[in-house]
Amino acid sequence: MKQAIVFTSFGVADAEARAASIDSAYEELKKEFPAYEVRQAYTSNFVRKRMQQQGQKALSLPEALLGLQEEGFEEVYIQPAHLTPGEEYENKILAVLAEFQGRFRKLRAGEPVFFSSEDCIEGLRTVLACFPLAEGEHLVLLGHGSPHRPNPVYLELQERADIAFWPVHIGVVEETDLPNFSMVMARLKHREVRKVLLAPLLLSGGVHVKEDMAGSDDTSWKSRLEKQGITVRTCLRGLGTFPAFRRLYVEKARKLLQAD
Repeated sequence: MKQAIVFTSFGVADAEARAASIDSAYEELKKEFPAYEVRQAYTSNFVRKRMQQQGQKALSLPEALLGLQEEGFEEVYIQPAHLTPGEEYENKILAVLAEFQGRFRKLRAGEPVFFSSEDCIEGLRTVLACFPLAEGEHLVLLGHGSPHRPNPVYLELQERADIAFWPVHIGVVEETDLPNFSMVMARLKHREVRKVLLAPLLLSGGVHVKEDMAGSDDTSWKSRLEKQGITVRTCLRGLGTFPAFRRLYVEKARKLLQAD
């Protein structure tokens, strides 16, 4: 029986950042599950177009599934690289899953990294290990956020961090989502935090990391924090560059495969 795993990410246009994060996680899945054909798909139209311009093969999830169907695969498992069950996961993973039901003997989708409350705790513990803090530092994590409606996972991540008394403050790039910059700044002032490590709550270190988070422009989070008198140290590494974080995808895929 032909079985496949489709590792499906939003993608990142920067080839170096993609290789260090998404491609590295993909290679680990291939190594961990040799009995399965492991392939990649990308949910971002922009990223696929840029990759194709760079001479890279870049399929959407529907294209990848159609290809597997034509090749006679019977069981297909979609493991998302998305961090949260937000709009992208709902519209580009679950909607496609529903569309393709019945075309395979078995077709299932796995969970994002931060799916349940337990995931939030385990994921944050892993992230803290990736970004060790100096004495007196707090960790400010900047995620993407949802452009059309608030994604409650970011607020839950903050709640879980507070319950565990971790010095972590969650923010998002999207102005329409929460926690926004003002909320993070209010937390830092309330706790009299003077030093932070600013790091991405993102899989790869693309434009959001280089510009929105750590850019020299006045609108970057680094610049805005420094204007408030906070000493900012930055780490530009996306979470996918850390082996410990990539293992979370392996375990999510294992859970998906063992759900029978």
